Amino acid sequence: MKSTLTACGKYVCLLLLLSAYTFAGLKASEFYYNENGDSFFDKVCKQGWIVTLLMYIMTLPVYLSVPISIINLIGIVFCNPFYQRTNSSLVSTETPFLCFRVVTRGLFPKLVQDVTDRNIDTVMSLGIHNFKFEVVTDNPVSLPASHYVREIVVPSDYKTRNGTLFKARALNYCLNSTINILSADDWIIHLDEETQLTESVVKGILDFARAPKSQIGQGVITYGQMGIQNLLTTLMDGVRTAFDFGMFRVALQLLHRPIVGFKGSFIVVKMSIEEDIGFDFGPAESIAEDLRFALTAWHKGYRFDFIEGVMQEKSTFTLSDFVKQRKRWFIGHYQIIWGNSLPLYCKFALIPMHVANLLLWVNIAQGFMPIHLAKWQLSMFFLLTSNILFMLVFGNYISLGQRQRSVCTKLCLCFLSQFVLPVMAVLEAYSALVGFWHRHTLTFDIVEKEITSEITTDTVFKAYTDKIIINM
Repeated sequence: MKSTLTACGKYVCLLLLLSAYTFAGLKASEFYYNENGDSFFDKVCKQGWIVTLLMYIMTLPVYLSVPISIINLIGIVFCNPFYQRTNSSLVSTETPFLCFRVVTRGLFPKLVQDVTDRNIDTVMSLGIHNFKFEVVTDNPVSLPASHYVREIVVPSDYKTRNGTLFKARALNYCLNSTINILSADDWIIHLDEETQLTESVVKGILDFARAPKSQIGQGVITYGQMGIQNLLTTLMDGVRTAFDFGMFRVALQLLHRPIVGFKGSFIVVKMSIEEDIGFDFGPAESIAEDLRFALTAWHKGYRFDFIEGVMQEKSTFTLSDFVKQRKRWFIGHYQIIWGNSLPLYCKFALIPMHVANLLLWVNIAQGFMPIHLAKWQLSMFFLLTSNILFMLVFGNYISLGQRQRSVCTKLCLCFLSQFVLPVMAVLEAYSALVGFWHRHTLTFDIVEKEITSEITTDTVFKAYTDKIIINM
């Protein structure tokens, strides 16, 4: 009862915070609105038809963000993000077999071994023994022999029928009848090589796997609970955690369809379904194999659900890696969204999101243009801005707030996260433009994931307050 009251209290505070940001957005629009500004025809007289039309056309891309903002708010307002429904009965005769599958190129063997050891300890601490970790690698990582670990090395000469590349190639290799050791009713949990399990997410996975209608599921990933290597990228990734509780939760928990996309990590799927779909999507659709898999599953009629609990990952260590990551996502999504392999209804929500991402630079430029907007247009612009600021604060509270640290540090980091918005917008816009330029280049950029020493949040915050720049 105590945890429920605590969750309800946090939820009320969250709604009050959302109301405050909404009120601030409306007040800002009133402050900046100029009743005496030049009208459209005044602009035409001063600048001509062509320039004026171009300036007003550049205001249109912002409307593409409205549906996603509404979906995010629905997920956060109507689904308490602080309340987790998990079954207290973990181990039973009905406990399914869990296969945690990690795909790596083998470039960071120490990271893979350390994370695998910690994840095994987390699962076993709950009294679960019906599981195995499969590490699928291009290069041997020489994991110690264990009953709970299986290392699968993908042969360098392995080729799929459709010439699939990268991670999808390795995943498809695991489905080979001579390699696969799983039965049709076993469950596969796809993880990145740095993904850290928590007790809450293991409980959520078990509850999901035991539910009779479960087929494919996904949940929340945080990026600041494993220590911070780069404060700026970690704060920018806080919005991804907010999106997990917002639009992704609405899509999976209420609609049971991946209408707004799908992440490549924290995928829980029954073995029979993965075998039915496979990963042999061809070279062009190998970059975003996660999205291709999810949309194909939707097209085949499989059901999606939201999984309680959180997994932990690290943000990119540098801004250049941040750009590489976003560029890869854009290229991968471009190949799938504008390809002909899937019907249009599977992509109807992704298309405006993708276009909005590509035209994000237009929204940034719009802020510097002398355009007189109607009051309702200005209100909408400021409400969208206040919404993303709210998502940054909320997402970073979830992403950073679970570790033991002072209240002052938590609140200050959440407050500072608002100020990363201009940098995040520019980097996201630049990544999309670079991705569009290289949209036909089939590469899979690898970002740095292994560190020699961990920097804690408190250390970073202290360094920040002392005006010491760490990894910036």
